[in-house]
Amino acid sequence: MEPEEFTVHLTRLRRRGADDEHVEVKSRSGLTGKADGKSLWDSVSAFANTKGGHIFLGLTEPDFTPSKGFDAIIAAQAVHSGLNSADPAAQKVHPLPEYTLRTVEVNGAECVIVTIAPLSINGPCFVKNKGMAKGSYKRVDDGDRLLNSLEIYELQHRFDHLRTDREPVVEADRDDLDDDLISAVHRRLKDGNSRIIQGNGDAWLTRMGIISPDGVPTVAGLVALGKYPQQFFPRLFIDVAVHPGKEKSSPGTSVRFEDRRICDGNLLDMVRDTLQIIRKNLRTRRIVHDNAGYDVLEIPLEVLREALANAVMHRDYAPLAQDQSIAVDIYRDRLKITSPGGLPGGKSIDSLDDGMAVPRNPTLARLLMEVPWQGDDGGVLAESNGSGIPRMKSTMREAGLPIPDFTVDIAQVRVILHRFGLIDAEINSWLVGLLGENYDRMEAIALVLAKDLGAVTASNLKNHTGHDSGEMNLLLQGLAERSILTESDSGRFVLPGPLTDLSATQLEVLNHISFDTPTTIKELANISGRTPTSLRPVIRHLVSTGLITATAPPSSRNRAYLRTL
Repeated sequence: MEPEEFTVHLTRLRRRGADDEHVEVKSRSGLTGKADGKSLWDSVSAFANTKGGHIFLGLTEPDFTPSKGFDAIIAAQAVHSGLNSADPAAQKVHPLPEYTLRTVEVNGAECVIVTIAPLSINGPCFVKNKGMAKGSYKRVDDGDRLLNSLEIYELQHRFDHLRTDREPVVEADRDDLDDDLISAVHRRLKDGNSRIIQGNGDAWLTRMGIISPDGVPTVAGLVALGKYPQQFFPRLFIDVAVHPGKEKSSPGTSVRFEDRRICDGNLLDMVRDTLQIIRKNLRTRRIVHDNAGYDVLEIPLEVLREALANAVMHRDYAPLAQDQSIAVDIYRDRLKITSPGGLPGGKSIDSLDDGMAVPRNPTLARLLMEVPWQGDDGGVLAESNGSGIPRMKSTMREAGLPIPDFTVDIAQVRVILHRFGLIDAEINSWLVGLLGENYDRMEAIALVLAKDLGAVTASNLKNHTGHDSGEMNLLLQGLAERSILTESDSGRFVLPGPLTDLSATQLEVLNHISFDTPTTIKELANISGRTPTSLRPVIRHLVSTGLITATAPPSSRNRAYLRTL
């Protein structure tokens, strides 16, 4: 880490008054044990098992100033000893992550920076004297949390090519498979001149991995072509919940769900039923083109279908994951799909749309390429050729929506699809109040992201719009110059706190008040078409929040207002 980067991190930590997901700070006592409640080696394990990070040694929270009695030389030696590949007996964690170490000066004293890289081999990285089960951690916000058994399993096999989907389900037999679906798959293979169906009887079912050599249905065969797979896997369903607000309701509230459905059956049944309930609970808008009208779902149907197909095809079907269902949560502003299992084969969040298919379940993925989606229209449940995520992104962009937002944990993959984006009436009113009637669409997307994510960067905008990050940075700087956004850290822009809580009317009035030229309430009435009486409570609120300032006392006839934020 270069000194400039260290300064940026330290400034952010001091502003927060706490660690975060990128940095853990430890005083002298954290080096050898848990005298300060935290162990250095717990954090090494946590960063190695997640995205990597930095450990600052020799600073004291919450002001992040040098620790009294800290010896940078001794601390560096302790780190090198505990991570020494040539001395297994001295190693504090296993397997060892890659790391770098340097010393920097803070307020005239030295502290040590340890940078831990994420593991590039199977893990998990665990603290040796605690053992794997009690010494494996992950980084969550500003803390190190123990991994559960599924997360440990995922890291143990992250770079392995398992054949879980080809395992026989010993309690099942051939009668548990749906003959109509099997016939449909056979028909597609025959129409495609596939050699896999050569031979007599059910030999092709074994070649496809639908049944084992002993004639027992496999996991892939049963979930894709079974009559009712939940007879053997009770939790392998899709749980669809429609929430009344933007977050899950707390237990005990009057309305926890507006709609709820457990979608079971084979994968084709589950995806079809899930799409049906999603369509029921999303809005549509009417589009008229060349004198013809048609309804458009607020999230394109193609994107929803692709996201669900990915979820059922790539979820983990290992025994430890079979107790977890796929969750579809529909909120007022977004739809979230959560699937059990991390990314397989060393895949990362940055390589999701590289067009290279790395299926966790290769037998299932091949089978779903032959499961007809609907009748004989030529469509299948999943194409499995690596084009799905790029197509999802381009389809969302064409609809004027932010691209899908993927989040990957050790044992979960989540995709968030935003609803209506800028078309939503409430969001549109909010944008009009900030930017005016004919607002720039790129600026609007930047503000919506800042509102939804808490902050927006040029990289966020590049991912959501496809535009050059340099252009997007200039756009953000322009919004900051107009005081619509504030640059909180280098490259991170946030909405000024008071702006996020304003109503559409308050934003509209604020937008009419200049930073340079005082505006009277009569002038505001003429501009906005509102009466002075209706404007007074709005003005009082804007003054109280510090968004505008008065140029004269309340009793003065010359009282006018200037915008301050």
